[in-house]
Amino acid sequence: MLNGHGGNIKQICNTYGLNPDEIIDFSASINPLGYPEVVRKEVFEQFNDILNYPESRCTDLRESIARKISCNKSNVIIGNGSNELFYLIPRALKPERGVLLHPTFGEFKDSFSNSNINVVEIINDDKDFPLINNNISRLKSVDDCMVFLCNPNNPTGQLTRKEDIIELVNDNPNRLIVIDEAFMDFVEDDGKYSVIKNAPLMDNLIVVRSLTKFYGFPGLRLGYLVANESIVNKLLQYKEPWTVNTMAQVAGIAAINDEEFAANTRKYISSEKTFLYNGLKGLNSIQPFQPTVNFILVRIEDCRTTSSEIQNCLMKNNILIRNCSNFVGLDERFFRVAVKTREQNMKLLSALELIIGDTATKENNRKDSAPEFVTG
Repeated sequence: MLNGHGGNIKQICNTYGLNPDEIIDFSASINPLGYPEVVRKEVFEQFNDILNYPESRCTDLRESIARKISCNKSNVIIGNGSNELFYLIPRALKPERGVLLHPTFGEFKDSFSNSNINVVEIINDDKDFPLINNNISRLKSVDDCMVFLCNPNNPTGQLTRKEDIIELVNDNPNRLIVIDEAFMDFVEDDGKYSVIKNAPLMDNLIVVRSLTKFYGFPGLRLGYLVANESIVNKLLQYKEPWTVNTMAQVAGIAAINDEEFAANTRKYISSEKTFLYNGLKGLNSIQPFQPTVNFILVRIEDCRTTSSEIQNCLMKNNILIRNCSNFVGLDERFFRVAVKTREQNMKLLSALELIIGDTATKENNRKDSAPEFVTG
């Protein structure tokens, strides 16, 4: 079984003896259009800057982000991917306890554990996995804590309205809410859901975003958080210097200013996620969740088939998906696929159709060949 994060292509290819260049990776939800061309141009033009130490506070990138979301650069911290920031927050702010609503991004629990923070885990038992809407009272029942939430949620894709998050933030000033908006750039009408512009004005809200998923350069590692200046200053006391390299900073500035690329991406994802969702919906024995971003959670309805079996069969077709059985609250009935190009999406659908049909045929053959026992 291939668990852990998506995108572990090198490790998987070494294990299975495959060629990385031939793998279609549906396990990592990265922009299928790749990175903006301006990123390549700016990185090449400024490549000789690697002769010097990177700018420790990432001032230029912070200013670019601040302009984009209408806040001050003193409200922004840049990280070596959003993951660095998830570990920094509990380490620096030392909450009495952490709260998680599962299923959600696995690094949240690890970040709490790494700082020796006790974790209250709430399992979302609604079959449609709404993030907060049906669980806000359960979250409110825990005082004096730090809550990590994904919006849109990973791996389910469900969105939570801005007003529901703000209600939770306002309910208790001693409850710090950390919102992971890693995939928010992919969301249509994101103004209905994002609280990133609220964060600088509130005492108990932090918003974390990734720059590498939407802009297609996860190998560079780049993310940022937005909060009020008091929280930012506390976090900076614990943040290591020089964690963000020069090329990542250059790439980030170039990417976030490329509005044409952003518009083209949202248009492309809107079309392809609908195509892939409809294709998955047309297959027997599986039920995809309505997508809001560039990935789709799929539930296996046929109890004879597991996500591990489907994953291993797809590997024979050089297709990698995300087995979701290691997410708390999910099991071997769930897998996740990224939205890719039309050609790649069609290959996935064709392979799944054959695999699901083949699994059902084998099971029926086993039943037909089973001996009959006569009693009486």
